[in-house]
Amino acid sequence: MPDHPALVRAAAFCETFDLRVPILMAPMAGACPASLAIAVANAGGMGGCGALLMQPDAIKAWTSDVRAGSNGGFQLNLWIPDPPPKRDAAAEDAVRRFLGHWGPEVAREAGDVKPPDFDAQCEAMLEAGPQSYRRSWGFIRIASWRE
Repeated sequence: MPDHPALVRAAAFCETFDLRVPILMAPMAGACPASLAIAVANAGGMGGCGALLMQPDAIKAWTSDVRAGSNGGFQLNLWIPDPPPKRDAAAEDAVRRFLGHWGPEVAREAGDVKPPDFDAQCEAMLEAGPQSYRRSWGFIRIASWRE
């Protein structure tokens, strides 16, 4: 069984990222407290942070907290932004009415929310120096990303 392809891949992944166990914390935006990442890293896995909604200072604070509580690795995840959508006020009104049947009213200005500055987030991530940067289609080792 030690030669099973899945075990070989898991072992190679652990070796690449200096992990004791092949456990990755899912980097979900708004649901990645530093305390959980610390626990995962201290158990030998890789902590994670979905930084999609975080301002650069919050990214730096999260990484500082994780480093202070663990000597394990962590990943940061950002979504590469799409071009701004073409707005359709009538369609947005229809969706708000539909959603209103199942929860609180959605404010008309909810669609006007702007995400944090992506370039500033990337700079904060590079400054933070995570073990890896995660994107939806795989991992990039930071050392190779900076080159």
